Amino acid sequence: MNKNWAKYYQNQLITGDGDIAVICGWTKKELVWNRLSEQSKGKIAIMGQLYSKEGINYIIRNLFLNPKVKYIIATGRDLSGSMEELKNFLETGKSDFIHQEIPEDNIKTFHDFFAKNSAFVDLDKIDSHINTISLEKMDWIKNPTEFPSHSIEITNMFLSEDIGFRLEGAKVSDVWLKVLDRIMKFGKDKMSSYGESQKELLDSITIINNDDPDNPILPDFLYFNNQDLKNYYPQIMTAEVFDGIEYTYGSRLRDWNGIDQIEGIINELKRESFSRRAIAFTWDTAKDFNNEKCPCLDLVQALIQNNCVYLTAYFRSNDMYRAWPQNAYGLLKIQKEIALALGLKVGKLAIISCSAHIYERDLKEVESLLSKHKPKLECNIDFRGNFTIEVDGSDIIVKHLDLDGVFLQEIKGKSAMEIRDKIVPFISDIAHALYLGTELMKAETAIKEKKDYIQDQ
Repeated sequence: MNKNWAKYYQNQLITGDGDIAVICGWTKKELVWNRLSEQSKGKIAIMGQLYSKEGINYIIRNLFLNPKVKYIIATGRDLSGSMEELKNFLETGKSDFIHQEIPEDNIKTFHDFFAKNSAFVDLDKIDSHINTISLEKMDWIKNPTEFPSHSIEITNMFLSEDIGFRLEGAKVSDVWLKVLDRIMKFGKDKMSSYGESQKELLDSITIINNDDPDNPILPDFLYFNNQDLKNYYPQIMTAEVFDGIEYTYGSRLRDWNGIDQIEGIINELKRESFSRRAIAFTWDTAKDFNNEKCPCLDLVQALIQNNCVYLTAYFRSNDMYRAWPQNAYGLLKIQKEIALALGLKVGKLAIISCSAHIYERDLKEVESLLSKHKPKLECNIDFRGNFTIEVDGSDIIVKHLDLDGVFLQEIKGKSAMEIRDKIVPFISDIAHALYLGTELMKAETAIKEKKDYIQDQ
């Protein structure tokens, strides 16, 4: 058989003429491959990662194309629950992530065979385990079988600004729904380097203003729980590099050639609270310039303002469905660490995602998620202030207040348009602007018709 027999994610797989499939979880397949003897390598049919639960579909699809594969070995780290989902599927034959285009009879055939012909094996025992495998004599299917492509209902793309989308909310989950919604509405369809299309926004700026990484609010619609977060934090809070992983954000931030950059940020801000040099990088030009595995998170910068630590992070590439929420909580954890060390409050976290994208395989799930859980009306605080509107004779009087109700300025005019032109710079939220436009027109109408005007009535 041609060594390029696998149809899905071919450029991310090691394929051969053997009988055994090796699923490596989050551990680099190259690390697993290099642990094998030449004899064992000759027995491998396919080897690759399983980063997401939905990836189980592509294991099933690829293996149905090769009846010669008669055994599955699963190994490596599980950082997303994907390997646990695979284990449950092999035990029960059930998964919420299976494509509807794969018939139930075929799913049953796959499960009935590989439930008996698979094993979860420690990384250092794979080579010896391969020598103990007794393969079935008969092929588990008569002929290679290909299933229809997964149908994805792609939301219509609307016109928008080409670059720069600002979204803010109190909790990570709030902002997540907003940014997914914007990508589905305004994201441009384009190919990715992983052989599948994506919907992409350029320079999404997401801001979280009131979430605690140690006591997070995690609604059921998130794909991870509190324990998953605790398992994730060491990747960003320590310099430890786990087996099979080339690097972590933590290893780059906390051990850059022996330099703990987060400690450096703290020391810099202790030395000079107004410093603009409290910055840490993960990008190593010598290593990453032509490296397909280069970091997605590239830098973080801390600034002090209003006795708060504000943190800005820059991602060159951000999977907004599968990765952004955990990324956000990891960054909140760093921000809290810095603030506690300085004895200051935690300010807002801003994440700039240069390529903010959703992969094609996830579009249908995202659409379902948004239809069930995104509020129809997005209630936002306008951090530039509030306005009261009154009528005095032929004048419209608008008072601009801060969020605590403290008076800032008074603006007078004879018409809604005259007031509008004066208050535009002090409004940042679209819904707030629409509300004020409605109220100003009501006030102008009341003057013209010599009627009383009361705001919000």
